[in-house]
Amino acid sequence: MKIKIPKFLKRKRNIWIIAILVVVVMIGYFIFKPKVNTSIQTGVVTKQNLQQTVLSTGQVVSGTDLILSFQNTGVVKKISVKEGDSVYQGQTLASLDITSALANLNQSQANYDKLINGATQNDIQSLQDAESLAQVNLDNAVNGVFNALNDGYTAIFNAEAVVKIIQDTYFLSADSSWSPVHDNVNNISNNLAVVKNGITHLGNTDAINTAVSNSVNSLTSVLASLQIIRDQTGTDTYKDSVTVADKSALDSQKSAVSSALSGINTLQSSLSLYKVALQTAQHNLSAKQSSPRQEDIDFAQAQVDAARAVLNNLIIIAPSSGTITQVDIKVGELAAPSKEVLVLQDVNNLHTEANVSEANIASLQVGQSVDYTFDALGPDKHFAGKVLSINPASTVVSGVVNYEVKGSLENIPEVKPGMTANMTILSSEKNDALAVPSTAVINKNNKKYVRVVDDVKKLTYHEVEVQTGLQADGGLVEILSGLREGQKIIVYMK
Repeated sequence: MKIKIPKFLKRKRNIWIIAILVVVVMIGYFIFKPKVNTSIQTGVVTKQNLQQTVLSTGQVVSGTDLILSFQNTGVVKKISVKEGDSVYQGQTLASLDITSALANLNQSQANYDKLINGATQNDIQSLQDAESLAQVNLDNAVNGVFNALNDGYTAIFNAEAVVKIIQDTYFLSADSSWSPVHDNVNNISNNLAVVKNGITHLGNTDAINTAVSNSVNSLTSVLASLQIIRDQTGTDTYKDSVTVADKSALDSQKSAVSSALSGINTLQSSLSLYKVALQTAQHNLSAKQSSPRQEDIDFAQAQVDAARAVLNNLIIIAPSSGTITQVDIKVGELAAPSKEVLVLQDVNNLHTEANVSEANIASLQVGQSVDYTFDALGPDKHFAGKVLSINPASTVVSGVVNYEVKGSLENIPEVKPGMTANMTILSSEKNDALAVPSTAVINKNNKKYVRVVDDVKKLTYHEVEVQTGLQADGGLVEILSGLREGQKIIVYMK
C-alpha cells in the first residue's frame, strides 16, 4: 500500500518549521514541568520524655587527703607502714633519729628538777660559764652585723645601677609600662638610702636591731621591685626590644639581693637565738642563786614542753583514720622539714571534682542527679550520685572560666582516688512534653516559628508562631504553645 504524504510536507520549508516547533515544545516541557522538592524533610509533633544534661570530666578525690611530713630535719629511723595499710587515729607512722631530741628533753627536765631542788656551787659555776659563753656568742654575732649590712647595701647599690640603665634605655616614654618601672626604680633608691643610714648609725643594741630589721625590709622591698621591673621587660611591648643580656642582668641582681637577704635573715635569727640564750643563761643563774619563783618554775617547765614538742616533731602520727596511699621516703634517708613523706586518704569516703564552664554552670544546682562512668572501668558501668556543692569562685582553665562542682560517690571498691570520672549531670527534665527537632524552629523578628505542612503531597505549609521551653538533649526542643501532637511539620528545608 502506498503511503500518501500530505501536500504541505512536500515543501522543505514546512518540515523545518515543524521540527523547530517540536524542539521548542520539548524545551518548554523540561523547563516548566512540575518539580519534586527533594530538599525538604518532614516530621511529626510528638510527646516525649525530655532531658537536659551537662557533661564534664572530673577526678575522684578522697574526703580525707592529707600530706604528712616531718617538721624537723633528721635521718629516718623507722617507717611503720606501707602503701595500702589501714591506720587509726593516733598511730605512729614514722620517726626520725630522736637521740638528740630525747637528750635535749632529758636535759630540760633535769634543769627543771634542779630548779625545784635548789642549786649547788657546781651548778652556779656551770650557769656562770653558760652565761659567759652566751655573751661571747652574741658578741660575735653583733660583730658580724656590719659585714652583713654592707653586703645588703652593695646588692641594692648594684641593683639600682642596673635598673637605672634599663629605665634610661627602654622606659623613657610615659606609656603603661613607664610608671611601674619609674616608681620601682625610685623605691630601690629610697631603700638604698635606708640601708646606708642604718650602717652609718650603728651603735648600741637597739640601733643594731633597727638597722638589721630595716635592712631585711628594704631588701625584701627591693627584691619585689626588681621582679616588677623584670616583668615589665617581658610584656608584649618590651619583650623583643629589651635584650637578653639586660634581662639576665636583672635576674642576676635579683639573685644577689636574695642572697644578701638570706644572709641578713640568718644573722637576724642568730642574734635572736643568742639573745634568748643569753637571757636564758642570765635568768637561770639568777634563779639558781635564789629561791625559785613561780614564774621561774613556769619558765623551766616551758623549756621542758618545748623540748618535748621538738621530740614530737620527729615523729609522724596519724591525725585521723584512713589508708596510706603513698610512701615517699625510705629508712636512712635525710628528711627535710615539710617535705611530703606519707599520703593518708580515706578511700571509703570519696567524691568527685570537676570544672564546669560558665556556659553551663547556671543550669546546675545542688542535689541534681549525676550519672558516672569511669575510664578505668569502661563505658558500660554506670554509677549514680548527686551534686554536693558548686564553688561560687571561678577559676580560669585554658582561657575558659570554670566553676568547681563536687559530686557524691557511692562506696565502690573498684574506684580509687585520682581516677578519671565522666559525669553526666541531669540539669532538667520533663516527661510527656510536646517536642520537635531544634531544626524545625526558625527565628524571625525576635519570634519563633514552625512550618506546619498543609498538603503532604505538594508539601505546602504555613508558619505558626510557637513558644519554646526546654532545650533538651538529642537536638529536641520543648513546645509550650502553638502546636499540637500529631501535626506534620517541616524539620529541614534547604
